[in-house]
Amino acid sequence: MGPGQTMESLLSSMHCSNHPKTVPRRSVPKVNKCTQVNMDLEEKKSSADLSLSRQSEHSPGSTSPTQKDSSSSPEQSVMPALLPQLPPPPPLPPGGKVPLPPVSTPGMSAPSLPSPQPCSTPGCSHPACGCGEQPQARKTPTLRMKVLHWQKLPCDVVRQSHSIWAVMPSSSKELVEPDYASLELLFSVPSRIPMEKTGPKIKKTKEITFIGPKKSLLLSIFLKQFKCSNEEIAAMIQKGDRSKLDAEILRQLLKLLPEDQEINSLKSYKKEKSQLANADQFYLHLLEVPSYQLRIECMLICEETKILLECLWPKAQAIRTACETILTSHRLPVFCQLILKVGNFLNYGRHTGDAGGFKISALLKLTETKANQNNITLLHHILEEVEKKHRDLLQLPRDLDFVSKAVGIHFDAMQAEAGANLKKLLEIEKHLFLSTDDLKIQHEKSVQVGNGSLNASKDLQKEFATIEKKKEELADYLCEDRKKLSLEDVFSTMKTFREIFLKTLQENQERKEQAAKSEKRKKWFKGEDAKRLKGEYGKCHKFCN
Repeated sequence: MGPGQTMESLLSSMHCSNHPKTVPRRSVPKVNKCTQVNMDLEEKKSSADLSLSRQSEHSPGSTSPTQKDSSSSPEQSVMPALLPQLPPPPPLPPGGKVPLPPVSTPGMSAPSLPSPQPCSTPGCSHPACGCGEQPQARKTPTLRMKVLHWQKLPCDVVRQSHSIWAVMPSSSKELVEPDYASLELLFSVPSRIPMEKTGPKIKKTKEITFIGPKKSLLLSIFLKQFKCSNEEIAAMIQKGDRSKLDAEILRQLLKLLPEDQEINSLKSYKKEKSQLANADQFYLHLLEVPSYQLRIECMLICEETKILLECLWPKAQAIRTACETILTSHRLPVFCQLILKVGNFLNYGRHTGDAGGFKISALLKLTETKANQNNITLLHHILEEVEKKHRDLLQLPRDLDFVSKAVGIHFDAMQAEAGANLKKLLEIEKHLFLSTDDLKIQHEKSVQVGNGSLNASKDLQKEFATIEKKKEELADYLCEDRKKLSLEDVFSTMKTFREIFLKTLQENQERKEQAAKSEKRKKWFKGEDAKRLKGEYGKCHKFCN
């Protein structure tokens, strides 16, 4: 096969599928489809290389007959555009036959096809011509964007035939294109403003401390709340000044006192004290105060006693007043006697009848006995009778007013709290008696409130003893067991009965007003009926005349 024939076969194979003039390819035995493509490519490549090598053998000025023929043919004008500059091929084997190309295997690169020229045929959609559907360029942000957290699916999964992502093609007009400009405006990561460098930082000298990091931090926070120097805080402790040291602060200070190991380390420190941390410096000033822990404990117990007495004294007085009110009220036994008579009348012939008295809790069950009429209970009826004959008993809720104020006060808890505080005061008094003379002087001068607190605590114990006697009297008065009687239960029962009493009185008053309105309405309708009858009779009499 000559060079011209090789050129014709190459040009004929590069024509478009829609081109009207096509030249059939050479029929070469092929092993498979990949072998056929490679054979065609190898033949085109070898023929083109032969023509180029023959042209290079002649001088630039001379022209061979073969070159003249090839230059005169119109097909050779396309060669420079179609074929790239390739190296010379190896020499042909004996016989002049082109050997079959090897079958391409995975991992080996196949020779690349030259890029075809654009097709000039209208309506062509052949992919080799570049007229097919081209993939759209993917939009990329120009700024750093925020992340949308999702679980990514691989491409080979989403391209399945039944996948939601493969139902609609990417070229469909129904697909909505997002507004990428607004996305960049709203969801871009804001740029950080570089901080201005103020200047070289001065390295602080490392402070020396003998305290653990956690305790040192807590002590530093504790000292900052005073807004004064460590010397002034130590002076307040030495003088017993509680103007800035309340009970809560003193409790915290007791928890932050130095331990034996810290005391020994601070005492053995001989260098400059300014190099120590602030917490360590405070400990040094505190260690200069003699018996600092006893002084703090004394200040704390005096402050706690003051707060406790202010809280317990009004409660103790309220309990004693409530007991005395029940014992001295003359309306309560009269009302209870009335209830006893009504109950014996209702319970006649039963095992609960002919009673000599009842538990005070039975006052709350007066509303459980219903009358034959709607919304009327036994207490409603009793108060109606009291309002008619014994109006003074309607003032019974006024007698129980002080009892209602004592509800919610636990007498036993008060006794335990006051007893524990008194025990602490007595212990502090013993420690002060065994302490140094200067501490005794301070106790006599600066902690006079301590003695007053001790006396006030003893007075409170006397008040509790008085309440105990009143409790026993109240148990005998209500026919209850002295050991089992609970003042909280008695006061709660009286408060609830007082509220029921007042509510029932209000309901009776509303029912009376409703009955009066109903009676007035009946009289008005009766008068209207009389006027109507009189008018009809007058008309009839006039007609008859």
